[in-house]
Amino acid sequence: LLPLCSHAAPEVFLSTRQYQEEVRGSLMVDALVVVLGLACIFVPFPTGKTTANGHKMIPKWPSCPARTTSLWQACRTMLLICLFMVVGPGLMVLNKDIMQRLDFSYPLTLSSLGVIASASFARLAVAFGFASVRSESLEVVAGWKWCTVALPVGACKAAALACGNAVYLFLGLGFIQMLKAFTPAVVLIVMVLVGAPSVSKPALLFILLIVAGTVLEVQGELNMTIGGLALMMAAEFCEAFSLVLTQRLLQDLKFSIIEGFYVLGPVSAFCLVLAAAVLEWPRLLTNGGLLIVANSPLYFIAAATMGLVVNFVSFSLIQVTSTLFCKILNAIRGIMLVIYGVIVYGEECTTLKLVGYSIALFGFAGYNYVQMFPKEVVEWERRLSLLFSSSQR
Repeated sequence: LLPLCSHAAPEVFLSTRQYQEEVRGSLMVDALVVVLGLACIFVPFPTGKTTANGHKMIPKWPSCPARTTSLWQACRTMLLICLFMVVGPGLMVLNKDIMQRLDFSYPLTLSSLGVIASASFARLAVAFGFASVRSESLEVVAGWKWCTVALPVGACKAAALACGNAVYLFLGLGFIQMLKAFTPAVVLIVMVLVGAPSVSKPALLFILLIVAGTVLEVQGELNMTIGGLALMMAAEFCEAFSLVLTQRLLQDLKFSIIEGFYVLGPVSAFCLVLAAAVLEWPRLLTNGGLLIVANSPLYFIAAATMGLVVNFVSFSLIQVTSTLFCKILNAIRGIMLVIYGVIVYGEECTTLKLVGYSIALFGFAGYNYVQMFPKEVVEWERRLSLLFSSSQR
């Protein structure tokens, strides 16, 4: 989304005017991505009607034959995949660009843009009748439950977003993607802390592989900082707490994407804005942060709109494919961003770091397989136990 030459060395490759034209062109591409993303989500748009089983009804083309409908669904899925592979990494690169090149070192404020845009969009969609929210979803934030249920989940999501953006000030883009493979291990630790059921032995084995690979990654990183590593771990732990709290507090209540941002979006936005007002806005006002926004407004508009599109595209892709497929695409995106960081930002990638990342990815893939196919894993575990006992005899 942003030109490679402008990231590498704009003062060498482009004059000021040419550089501004390149940035303007890349932002036009951002706008096109936003339009395509919203089009693939809202054509057709889920209505508020539900079936007898409680599932959302998706309107179909009324006058199109089955072959045309199938072709449209295939094209929509391919478009969603392309957007998923582009918009997410594009938002990461854009946030890094805003904080480093524009010297806008206010991650809380930057993180709030996408959350506010998503929550506002959900509220407007419901207000104008394009979507609806179930009464049981509204009960989550009714009365005292706002403090006991919605606030913990929203605060954890807000902290994860803020720390995830702040880490770009300290660590390289590729190294951050490598560390994200450590997420299943963090989720396991959080599950143990809250007293969740223990995992199977194969899952624990793959978690140990992830830990070993991450240790090698850290050892192989030449430009690592303790502050950056601490922020990355904080982001992963906050995200894990958010997932676990969502499962335990909300139980079987499954939000649609509109309901999620309608109910929990304002809570996350409130937490981010409150933290930014206390920790960042005094410094932002005195150090000319508003002048940065005034001089480069399109960057911040793009960050807000792309944050909105990332959320909706991810949810839509899970609807038409599966969670496992999205995790596979996410791993591929991580590898692409590692390569991008080496080529564009000149980040060093040592052999030890690559070996560690490969081990962590293998563990990540194995852990997700164990989670998705538990019956097959139990059968394998039984056969291995029999084989091991017979060999001892």
